[in-house]
Amino acid sequence: MELNHLRVFFEVAKIGRFTEAAKRLNISQSALSRSVSLLEESEGVQLFERSKSGVKLTPVGTEVFLRCEQMFKTFREIEGICRGEREVCAGPLRLAATDHVMNDLLLKPTQEFRELYPLVIPSISSGIPDEIIQTLLNTDCEAALLFVKIPLPNVEYTILSSEKMALVCTPEVWKRNKSAGVLKTLKKTLDDVGYIASIGVQTQSRPSRVLNELFGEVPRISLESNSQEAQKRFCLLGGGVAYLSRFMVNNEIKKGLLYDIPLENLHVFNLWLATRKGRLLSLTARTFVEHLRSRLS
Repeated sequence: MELNHLRVFFEVAKIGRFTEAAKRLNISQSALSRSVSLLEESEGVQLFERSKSGVKLTPVGTEVFLRCEQMFKTFREIEGICRGEREVCAGPLRLAATDHVMNDLLLKPTQEFRELYPLVIPSISSGIPDEIIQTLLNTDCEAALLFVKIPLPNVEYTILSSEKMALVCTPEVWKRNKSAGVLKTLKKTLDDVGYIASIGVQTQSRPSRVLNELFGEVPRISLESNSQEAQKRFCLLGGGVAYLSRFMVNNEIKKGLLYDIPLENLHVFNLWLATRKGRLLSLTARTFVEHLRSRLS
């Protein structure tokens, strides 16, 4: 069994397409296909089910992939140990994050990290969860930070922290709809100004579940935006009720710009660190993750 053939198989299994795997490995597609075929022929097994849309692992292929994942991770760890004396925190630090994570949780720790390691050059991409996971998979980005797990076989997740949510509106909107008790006031407020939601909230299963747990139903929507920062700004203009991470609105609540609606059983969501399976983070990325973890805790 040739180790190089296993490396080719592993890359195809992670990506799911021969063409993309060949580009990633910088070899021709015919050479890549031949390596996989030689591996299957030499071991007398079928590792992939091939179709026009791509490839899918067979049960045997899945077992081989899991063993390769462990093996290549160990290889990279050994390489990291051997390089440890020579490695320094320098060069690019490539990350991806949703906009509110970047604006409210990443920027200050990143500046602190630059002061500690001035040779590091941070590069942070932002977007909605699906976009940043694609950035992680399709570029040199090493890690992504987000509150929603996108279930893909070639991405693994680690909890960095747990963050509380806050349900907010402007004090003027709340006073205008003041009624007997929090729940009645909240219902009047939602009927009056509506709820500021993520795009597609009425059709996506997870947000609908969250809203049903929060309100008992999906309320009238006043605005949809995939930008958490835009949701907060619209809320500050009196455009509706928003459900945002507490770290985003703490300052506005303290200043009296937003009213913290005292609803019980608000959610706590995990902040996830997403990495590509089988890829060992660089020393710079590992050091930054530990720095960020300490700041979040």
